[in-house]
Amino acid sequence: MKINLPSLLITCEVRGDTRRYRSLHLLEQLNFLGITCRFLHLADLSQVDPAVFRWDMIVFQRAAYGQRIRKLMDYYMRRGTVIFSDFDDLIFDIGMFQHINSPDFVDPIRSYLYKKTMQNIHITLQRSEGSLASTEFLAARIRKEGKPAWVHRNAFSLEMLRAAENARLEKKRHHKRNTLVIGYASGTPTHNRDFEMIKPALLEVMRKHPQVELHLVGPLDVGEGWGTLSERIRHFPLVPWRDLPFLLAGFDLNLAPLVMDNPFAQSKSEIKWMEAAMVETPTIASPTDAFRFSIRHQENGWLAETGEDWKNGLDALIQDHSLRENLARQAYDDVHRHYHPAKRAEDLAKTLNEIFMALRGRPFFPGDIPTREEMMDRIEERGSGHEWVPAKYERDPSYFKLGFYALRNRGVKSLLMSAWVWFRRMIAPIFPFRKL
Repeated sequence: MKINLPSLLITCEVRGDTRRYRSLHLLEQLNFLGITCRFLHLADLSQVDPAVFRWDMIVFQRAAYGQRIRKLMDYYMRRGTVIFSDFDDLIFDIGMFQHINSPDFVDPIRSYLYKKTMQNIHITLQRSEGSLASTEFLAARIRKEGKPAWVHRNAFSLEMLRAAENARLEKKRHHKRNTLVIGYASGTPTHNRDFEMIKPALLEVMRKHPQVELHLVGPLDVGEGWGTLSERIRHFPLVPWRDLPFLLAGFDLNLAPLVMDNPFAQSKSEIKWMEAAMVETPTIASPTDAFRFSIRHQENGWLAETGEDWKNGLDALIQDHSLRENLARQAYDDVHRHYHPAKRAEDLAKTLNEIFMALRGRPFFPGDIPTREEMMDRIEERGSGHEWVPAKYERDPSYFKLGFYALRNRGVKSLLMSAWVWFRRMIAPIFPFRKL
C-alpha cells in the first residue's frame, strides 16, 4: 500500500544567518526525514501554484504580514493546511523595540520601518495557528500572546560541520604561540551594551595577564579607556559564515555576554556556544535561558552573571590551560551529540507529530519516524558531496527582486524608505550614526 508522505513549505522574508538557521537548516532536516518539502522566499511565492502544491503545513519564518501572506493564508486555511510562524527572537513584540541596541535606530526612517515590521510580524503570529521557537524563553512569550508554541532549537548543518572540522584540525596542527587569545564575534552592531557589561573584567584581566590578546570580529564599539591595552586588541571585519570557524578556532576562549535584564537578549539562542564548541573552543557566557540549557557550568563551558563572576571566571580560565582544554573537549562531544542535524531532525519529527496531534488529531507522519541512525546511514549513502540544500537558496532573491516585492506589497513610499536605509548603512563607515 502506498503511503502519502506529508508535505511542508517554509517561507521567510529575510536573508542572512536568521534565514540560514531557521529556514535552510530546517529544510535540511526535513530532507533527512524524506518528506516533501520546499523553501521559498516571500519574493518568490508567486512560484507556488495552489492547484499543484497542496501543503500539509506552511511555516512563515520572521515574515511581516502583507498582501501576499494574506492571500496565501486565506487560501490554504480554507483547505486545512496548518499555518505556523517561526521565531528566533522577540521580533513580534513591538514593546521590545526599546531593548534593541542598534546604532542605526537613531535614524527616524529606520526606526519607523523596523517598528512597522514588528507590528506586521505580530499580525502574522496572530493569524497563525501556532509557532516554532528557538528557545523555551521565547516559546513562553509566544504562549502569552495566546498561541501554542513548540521549541525547535537551532542546530548546525552538514556544511557547517565540514567547515568546523577543517578549522579544528588546522588548529590542532598549528596551535603553538606565546599569547592567549580571548575572542568575541559579533554578527550585528547590536551588542555594544553586552560587551560594555564585561569591559571592566576584561580591562582587569588584561592588565594582570600581559600574554592576553583580545580579538574582536564584526561590528563592535569597544569604547574608550583601554590605554596601552588597545595595542593588544585586534579587530577583524565581519566574515562569511564559512570562514568564521577558522577565526573561532584561533580563540583560546570565546566570549558570549548578554545583558541579563534585557528580555530581547534573553530570547537569543545558544549558537555562540555551539559554533565555538564545534571547533573545540571553550566559552564563557551569561546564564541566559538558552546558555543554561546548553552549558553545564565548569563541565562544558563557564557561566558568569555579575561583573565579579566574569572577572573571576576569566582569571581562572586564563591561568588554567587544562581547564580550558577539558571544557572545550566536553563541549565538542556535547555539540555533536545534541546539535547534529540528524539529531535535530529526529526532534523535529516528534515535534511535528505533537503539533498535528494537538491541532488536527492525527500525527504528521503516517508511519514510523526515521531514527537518527537511519538518517545517518542515509547521509553516508549520499556522500559528503551531496547538496541537501541547494546553494541558490542562500543567494536568492536578488535585491532587485526584493525591491519589486516591497513595491507590490508595501507601496512606493515603503520602497523609497527602505532604499534610504540601505544607502545610509553604506555610508555609515564614512558618516557614522551619532551616539545617543
